[in-house]
Amino acid sequence: MTRAMKENTPFRIAFCVLCHKYTPVLAELVHQLDAPGNGLFIHVDGKADIGAFAALGKTGRVCFVEPRTKVYWGGFGMVESTLRLFSATRDGGFRYVVLISGDTLPLYPAETIRTVLREAYDRGRQFISANPSITPEEADRIRRRRFCPDKSTFARRLLRIAMKCTMRADNPFFDRLPPLEKGSQWIAITDRMRDFIFDYLAAHPDFIPAFRYSHAADELFFHTLLGDSPFAGHNANYSLVHADWSHPGAHPKTLSTSDLSQLSVLKSRGGGKFPAFRPQVRRRAGHRPLPRNPVRAGN
Repeated sequence: MTRAMKENTPFRIAFCVLCHKYTPVLAELVHQLDAPGNGLFIHVDGKADIGAFAALGKTGRVCFVEPRTKVYWGGFGMVESTLRLFSATRDGGFRYVVLISGDTLPLYPAETIRTVLREAYDRGRQFISANPSITPEEADRIRRRRFCPDKSTFARRLLRIAMKCTMRADNPFFDRLPPLEKGSQWIAITDRMRDFIFDYLAAHPDFIPAFRYSHAADELFFHTLLGDSPFAGHNANYSLVHADWSHPGAHPKTLSTSDLSQLSVLKSRGGGKFPAFRPQVRRRAGHRPLPRNPVRAGN
């Protein structure tokens, strides 16, 4: 059992990291969050060489989750790997479970994040951006099955053809779902909400099959479940991860050093929100390497 499981810190936070490759950003993320009371649970994409991540395991607060799921963009593997991460946190006495990408870095020191989440826990606050305004196109992500939406190898093409010939294109479980909600996949939930998720899935065996052949289920799965829970009224309705979607495309903007001033303004204004993490900042040509904490917490 790792140190992440044995610590007796009164208020503990589990940071659950989804990643597909070892990068300096991931190493820096682990370094900054490796603090007393924190546990770091890392799911490495099943397609990646786990040996490349060995250096991260030198700290006793890091736990690599097994078995690993092969994750493909838009596929259900993203939900499966998230559930594996959440399940791994159930025995450590963690009060908050924070899901982040290996490509993010903290905007605040670990102790500041702990202070804010400790206060939020007393109010039963969940941090899930959930929007019930679902367009017909978004509903079709679930209503219409997508067969083998991951990497198109020859074997998978054959499997896709076989599935299309033997399975209905319409999702037979769709009508059994509660009203759909959507939002960012990066969520932070209390231990009570985490435990409710597994109780809910056990009591509603059609919920996972309803999403298994959907597109981008990670943007709907937990949000829809939250809406059918007693925790919906205590949701902050925003993600702790700041993402810039001002540019077109399937992914948020990768920030550069030119965005640091904007992030500083974001922190100082707040607007009642607490953006604890940001996507990686990419160094532009001619700029010095980023210091360990490029944006300090405001007073």
